[in-house]
Amino acid sequence: MNPSWNAETTARISVAIIGCAATPALVGFAYLRWAGAIRQKLPRWRNGLGLASVVIISVLWLFQTTLWILWSLHYDLTTTYGNWREFELFLPVFYFLAALPLACALKGASRLLMIAAWVLMQLYYRAFIYI
Repeated sequence: MNPSWNAETTARISVAIIGCAATPALVGFAYLRWAGAIRQKLPRWRNGLGLASVVIISVLWLFQTTLWILWSLHYDLTTTYGNWREFELFLPVFYFLAALPLACALKGASRLLMIAAWVLMQLYYRAFIYI
């Protein structure tokens, strides 16, 4: 860690690192539990809803991680057709909030793992928002 960082910056970077590392692990474990034992027991509509939550959280994690890498490289995210920062704030409102009720369609440990991944993604997103 940089010695010139204050406590808030250190906490934000720590939360971002934990969210970046643990979210795909939790999603992966949830998917493996779902595919291994639970998928055959659930009706198709619940499988579809649960899989939608896995896809939404995975895509949002990939998007946030890509933005973090671009910010770390000091890449300008402002383009001629808009600002990527606005796009990043738009995504969680419409997709991220839907992932939690969709994750509740899963069963057993995969449901708990997806809810934990959802909470970590909330923290991961909030680590980069300064209000």
